[in-house]
Amino acid sequence: MKNKFFLIGIILLCASNIKAQDIKATEVRVTEQFVPSIPEATKLNKQPTFLDTAKMDKTQEYSISQYSLKSNYKTRPLKAAKVKAGSISKLFKSKVSLGTGYRVGSKATIIHNSERSKTLNYGGLFNHFNNNVKIDDKLAGKSNNNSHLYIKKIKKDKIYIANLDYERVSAFTYGNGTTDKKDFDNSITKNNPFYNRFSYTRFSVSTINTDDDSEKMIRNATFFVSDLNEMSENQIHLSADMSKEINGLLINLEIELNDYLNYNNTDSEYESVDVKSLQFSPSSSFTRFGIDFDIGLELHYLSDNTPFEFFPQLKVSKEFVKDILLVYGGIRHSEQRHTLKSLSDKNPYIHSFGTNQSIVGDNGFCQQLETTDSDELYVTMRNVLGKDEVFYGSIAYGEINNLAYFDNIIIDNYNRFNVEYRDVWQLHANASYDKRINSFISLNINADFYNWNEELSHKPNLTFDISIPINLRDKIKVMPRISYLGSRNSLNGTSSEELSSQTHFNLGLQYNYSKILSAYLQLNNLTNSKKELWRDYQEIGFNGVFGLSYSF
Repeated sequence: MKNKFFLIGIILLCASNIKAQDIKATEVRVTEQFVPSIPEATKLNKQPTFLDTAKMDKTQEYSISQYSLKSNYKTRPLKAAKVKAGSISKLFKSKVSLGTGYRVGSKATIIHNSERSKTLNYGGLFNHFNNNVKIDDKLAGKSNNNSHLYIKKIKKDKIYIANLDYERVSAFTYGNGTTDKKDFDNSITKNNPFYNRFSYTRFSVSTINTDDDSEKMIRNATFFVSDLNEMSENQIHLSADMSKEINGLLINLEIELNDYLNYNNTDSEYESVDVKSLQFSPSSSFTRFGIDFDIGLELHYLSDNTPFEFFPQLKVSKEFVKDILLVYGGIRHSEQRHTLKSLSDKNPYIHSFGTNQSIVGDNGFCQQLETTDSDELYVTMRNVLGKDEVFYGSIAYGEINNLAYFDNIIIDNYNRFNVEYRDVWQLHANASYDKRINSFISLNINADFYNWNEELSHKPNLTFDISIPINLRDKIKVMPRISYLGSRNSLNGTSSEELSSQTHFNLGLQYNYSKILSAYLQLNNLTNSKKELWRDYQEIGFNGVFGLSYSF
């Protein structure tokens, strides 16, 4: 069988060779190169469909077996967590401080307050100071006694406050004055030409609304009556601060009414004066473009002056860096009615017609009590430079009508001061700097600069004050202080005299033996400067007081 297949293969091979020998020669020409190409593919859009022919029935049947779990576990009540409250410092209801010293006759302070209460607080304060000194054999003593009583009732939405104040100030008018007590008619009584005495009483009540309810308009209101006893000068005051939101806009309204009565003593030949004033100030506050605007209008009425006057008010505020840099400024108008009380607070040697003073030589001098008006452009900046470090600065420029200053009245040995008024343009710059250097030492600086286009009497251009309080663990407190009063011109009619500048170095010391008992030492005018504070009124020089304080 194998041989048969082998033979057939031989025969086929020979046949193929014979056939190949019969193919003739052929010429093949290639006219162009072969260019391969791939036909463009087309996407098959037909989606396959799957028919699920097998459907399952997912319906299930189940039943719930009833079973109750019995447990004998008993809960144990948990006690409330104990939180240690911060310690509240003990308050002493009363404190008494007594002192005396060199060129200081006596000094005393008595304080009494109620204990802590969320509903009712009351208390009282009494201060006494007296010095009996001579300057060039002239009596130059001063005394000051004042007391303050208060009661505060606190309710859910309101606070009611009542105050009663009394002050008595006396001073020898020693400028060119007497040298002997015999010149006082053997006592300090009526018609003493070398002695000033002012007694002042004031009673006030006020209410403060602490509720944020927008329906309640009145935020606070104050009423007080006052009496400058020696001058028969009375004042009745009523003021209210209101606010109301109307159509999303906050409207503020301030109203102030004053009645000034009997400026001159009834024993004098000069007629009394009754002056009424009214201030009506509506304003609105809003914010645009990150800037706060306060726009308002002031209406003033003064019975002894131009009846009605209108003044615009504008304040623009921008906080450039939150809680760090605040700048605000605008236009402001202010008024100050001068009284014998306000004038005597600045200068206790003024000329007046009190029951204890005489009209010298029928000279006809009478204090003219006017109202000072000011219209100013101002810019103020508050910059928090770091932790416990703040800088405050402001500058204002504007017109001041009836700016008050003091001029001398010199008749023989009689030398007191009369108030004068002048219309001026004023530039005022103020700067203050407060820094807590470390846990013991702080630094406080305050400076004021004034410039006027007119010459004014007893008005300094520059004043500043520097204090460096040192607190050694509340045990020892050291309070050095430097104060500067710039040079002033002193006018007497047409004559002028320059009062030189003054620099005072003062030092206060306090030692707390315990929370109950402490001692203090106050040294004033360490350089013993004896320059003139007012014309012909030389300061007393170095003085000091030592005292003890006891709390109970």
